[in-house]
Amino acid sequence: MSAISTIVGIALIAVALNDVFHTLLRPASTGRLTTLLFRITWSLSRRRRPLTAGGPLTVLATIAVWIILISVGWALIYLPHIPDGFAHSGVDPADYQPFVESLTYSLVALTTLGLGDVVPTDPVIRAVSPVEALMGFALLSASVSWFSQLYPALARRRSLAIELTSLHESGLAALPGTVSPGYATSVLASVARALAALTADLVQSTEIFYFTERDERLSAARAIGYAMELRDAALGAHDPDVRAAGTLLQHVMDELARVLTDQYPHVSGESTDDVLRAVAGSHGHDLN
Repeated sequence: MSAISTIVGIALIAVALNDVFHTLLRPASTGRLTTLLFRITWSLSRRRRPLTAGGPLTVLATIAVWIILISVGWALIYLPHIPDGFAHSGVDPADYQPFVESLTYSLVALTTLGLGDVVPTDPVIRAVSPVEALMGFALLSASVSWFSQLYPALARRRSLAIELTSLHESGLAALPGTVSPGYATSVLASVARALAALTADLVQSTEIFYFTERDERLSAARAIGYAMELRDAALGAHDPDVRAAGTLLQHVMDELARVLTDQYPHVSGESTDDVLRAVAGSHGHDLN
């Protein structure tokens, strides 16, 4: 039984660490557990308009699951050594259920509290328990880095939405005849760069797809329709430089659509425009 407890504990820790590694440290990858949690939350929220708090809450829920897996995993490793492998000061181990006692010590070690009322005496446990404290510190650092990774990407996405919305509302997205070819190509190049950055952010941090905006002016999913308007106007322009810039924008949008269909199974469409309309629809916007 002690061997089974230890093996199960190691397996739980391995699952959590593997998910942390793929979600935070490996580009173009997200842990399966993290992906599952985001997709479940997204599926539930889409029964109505997607919740704007759904993304942040899922991040917190994912971190909580990591903590639970690691703390329970270590508790199962300690369990066969309760109570004989520990020295107790001021507490009677007979007053506590063995698993509760091992889980309590696991949480104390993970959070590096070091209460001192329970101290390991078994040589193996004394050797490995500091590793859990290191994991706790690493998990805290990883969680903070996750937020610092997500929110700059979301800021870039909102910046793109503001730029596209402003172009549309000013009438410049239609590239009227009063706009010089030089200015038109510079606008097209700027939008193409911003869309390329969005595509790279989706590859690096797939979770940002599941963040929605309450204000439509900040929603890239809604503003992407204005990029389609700008692209169509450029491809129909008389100036060859403007058409070339429109072709570049088209290729960037095609790559964005490819990344979206590759990474998100609920996003589909026969063409780039169909994919982008599907994304907008999943975020509660209608581009038709």
